[in-house]
Amino acid sequence: MKTNYERFGGEALKRLEMSTKNADTAQTKFLLDWLNENKNTEFGKRYSFAQIKSVREYQKKVPLSTYEDYALDIERIIDGEKNILTARDTVYFCISSGTVGDEKYIPLTEYDFEAHYVFMYKAVFGQIREYYKQLTEAQIFGKIFQIGEFAKTYMPDGRMNGIRSSCVYQWLDINGEFDSSDYCVPKEILFPTTLEDQLYIKVRFAVAERDLTAIHGVFINRAAGVIEYIIRNWEPLLNDIEYGTVSVDIPEKQRKYITEKLFPDPERARELRRIPHEDLHKGIIKKIWKNMKYILAIGGDSFFYYTEKMREYSGGIPVHYFVYAASEGVFGLAENVDSADRYILLPESVFFEFIPVNGDRTHLLIGDVKIGEKYELVVTNRSGLYRYRLGDVVKIVGLHEKAPVVKFCYRRNQVINIAGEKSNQQQFDTAIKRFAKLAQTEVRGYCVQEDFSGISPRYLFYMECKNAPRNADALFEKCMCAANPEYKSCLNMREIRPLHIELLREGSFEHYEKILAERGKPMAQSKMPHFLNTEEKKSFFASQIIRLEEKA
Repeated sequence: MKTNYERFGGEALKRLEMSTKNADTAQTKFLLDWLNENKNTEFGKRYSFAQIKSVREYQKKVPLSTYEDYALDIERIIDGEKNILTARDTVYFCISSGTVGDEKYIPLTEYDFEAHYVFMYKAVFGQIREYYKQLTEAQIFGKIFQIGEFAKTYMPDGRMNGIRSSCVYQWLDINGEFDSSDYCVPKEILFPTTLEDQLYIKVRFAVAERDLTAIHGVFINRAAGVIEYIIRNWEPLLNDIEYGTVSVDIPEKQRKYITEKLFPDPERARELRRIPHEDLHKGIIKKIWKNMKYILAIGGDSFFYYTEKMREYSGGIPVHYFVYAASEGVFGLAENVDSADRYILLPESVFFEFIPVNGDRTHLLIGDVKIGEKYELVVTNRSGLYRYRLGDVVKIVGLHEKAPVVKFCYRRNQVINIAGEKSNQQQFDTAIKRFAKLAQTEVRGYCVQEDFSGISPRYLFYMECKNAPRNADALFEKCMCAANPEYKSCLNMREIRPLHIELLREGSFEHYEKILAERGKPMAQSKMPHFLNTEEKKSFFASQIIRLEEKA
């Protein structure tokens, strides 16, 4: 290990503490310095940045915006034009994960990378160091199993593009600052030239490695899926480790790579065979890797099933839910290790504004928000988005010094509203969790759409779950009514009719993820689709319904 994780993690946390103690001042300084730097850009001249001397003037002069307001400017930036949104050059185009509509290209500057590097990368290691104060640095920071990849993909002119989670690694590698020796998988697998499923290769290297201390991922559903893959293929994997063979159907070039890089290791196979096969899944991570210290993955209520699964697999190893971020920026750092759904907003990363969801049209600042209230986030980032309506609704759940601690609730444009009931993802997640408990079942995934096929509209849910009870519709209806009183009111007034659940074949969500991967979408970035807002999504999940003959 060459990287001094302890030192730069400590430096990042010190910087965070200073900015959160003076959150108001840090926000104002960030904004005014950024406007001054960009006053001679096309956008800066358009909105008279040179005349803006306060936050309130900024709010008066610059309107709220969405991606569509930047689409033409971004096309020009892609074509190579400069000094349009920022005085700094665009060095990376972040491809939006496309949860709604088509993929979008978000330009990123190196100034944006700097915030990402400090708060989404370095500070995380600082928090892990603080969590394990009694251990040495060598005991905490060993080999990392990175379950995603940092595919090197480019725009036609050679500038990098890809997903937010991989941009800083590409940036570090280009600058010669990425140490691949800290990872159990070779560099050419971490930085593939083409996007393809390399799960077997990653798992072979990881299971063969005795000294793993961390698993790094983006979303917890993907991390849990990798562990499930190991459980399903346990015996073939052990045989392959013992004899240096490849027992799965993978492309020939991958097969050749494995046989050239990984030699027979009967001793490691014997170690793993000593693990009792009965209840293998319980604490499997700690059983395979005895020195494992933490798992890095975004989870919580929005990933309830997979968060619970990872707790089962981990054997008590803490999960660090590490960051609240999107293509448009890095917004929050997890308040603590092993604390889900609580993120400290970062005063130096972006400039925040808050629109109350209660209808108040005031655009509040970081020092004005109240604990317990919900707000839509508006951000000004380091790459040329100004007063950008992110679409996220968050709840203020606490304070870290003077910086708000937030929980993500739902996206503003992901709400079902047939008759004024406005059901959102947070309410669906609450209902699903309650339903799973009452029905004594595991809901592996769900999605929902409006159904206008009957006399009156209803909610149509697709669920992948085990042993759903016969009264699933009625039971889940009660859970929905409890989660959203407005839904209950509309149901009682017969403005909507009772919901219906269609059960999906086992593996439906995994199948959907693979289809996206085949189209070039990195699997590490895949999020479970909860709202079926395109005909393509609706058609796919309708095709996965368990038919009567399959139930028999």
